[in-house]
Amino acid sequence: MNKIKKYMMAFSLIFITPLVVNVMLCYMFSDHQLKEIPTAVYLGDNTQFSRSIVSYFDDNQTFDVKYYVDSPYDIETLIAENKVRFGLVIPDDFYKDLKEYKSPTILTVYDGSQLSYTSFAKAQASETLMTIKGGALIKVLQAKLNLPYDQAKKIVSSISIQSRLMFNPTRNYTNYLMPGFMASMVQVGLVIAASVSIDREKRRSMVTYLGSKILVYTILGFISFMLNIYIQIGIFDVPFRGSIKQLMLLTFVFCMSISTIAIFISSVVWDKVKASQAAAVLFLPNSIMIGYTYPLIGMPNGYKFIGKYIPLYHYADNLRDLMLKGYVINYAKDIRYLLLVSALFFVLAILVEILRESRISKKKSSGEGEIVEVN
Repeated sequence: MNKIKKYMMAFSLIFITPLVVNVMLCYMFSDHQLKEIPTAVYLGDNTQFSRSIVSYFDDNQTFDVKYYVDSPYDIETLIAENKVRFGLVIPDDFYKDLKEYKSPTILTVYDGSQLSYTSFAKAQASETLMTIKGGALIKVLQAKLNLPYDQAKKIVSSISIQSRLMFNPTRNYTNYLMPGFMASMVQVGLVIAASVSIDREKRRSMVTYLGSKILVYTILGFISFMLNIYIQIGIFDVPFRGSIKQLMLLTFVFCMSISTIAIFISSVVWDKVKASQAAAVLFLPNSIMIGYTYPLIGMPNGYKFIGKYIPLYHYADNLRDLMLKGYVINYAKDIRYLLLVSALFFVLAILVEILRESRISKKKSSGEGEIVEVN
């Protein structure tokens, strides 16, 4: 019965929990980008042109105009109360100043405490305002200089600025976040399960015993990774533009590296509860420390140094690049690093077990009794 519970726990950690969380998060991001961001507007200039600007925003699926306020400061209050995340301030006499070439300013206000809202709102607001600005200048030139529309448009657009968002043009959060999040989830389940896997029975060959444990958990982790990646691609339409062979090799050596580290933890820490806790503490913060969501380049030098040695650093970004870009820049280098990590911790685990057995033998021969494993 205890063995069944043990295997069921490992199965749950490696397969069921990552699978369920992966599906839930992918479904949560299924709208791909933020829509209907609550918006407040101060319409100081109540002209048809100013109202058309507000209409542009309200018609955009990114914004949802919920409040018209009597003062620009009311927008701050609404943002502070979490009633809106974006504000638009059209000043008094805006259209009059525009016709008189006084360069009036439209103010956009963002909730900086919610950067996800800010990034989407700012990108869409900039695009909308650039379009409005061009149209407004064309109208002014037509009215003041009596120019035909085509000529006014050529003057306004004499310098054309275009932007192109490569590999994820819709700013799809599923594509951006989920490959690495999934990798982090499977990794944690795998290392916790493997970190409590060593039994203290007498063994014929230490190398064979530890090697077989690593191989088993490597294969289990590999299957879990490929299943979760398939779900992202097949069900939630995350693109995959790379080589399936490269993906499989990278995933296999990554699973081997973290399985080997987990086996090393299991060899060092006899108490299985403490071993699982140690594995969780070491691996849970990995997705943040490797710069997956917030780039490593923006972190202090100490974090940059540490982050580059974490195995997930050599897998998560590469997985996202394989899926979205179709290639990995340092593929061979990262494969070599993960193999080196596997070899290093395999040797360390063997040394720890040899030293432990040697110590136990000495104590038995001196009559001090046996060392009993704490379960």
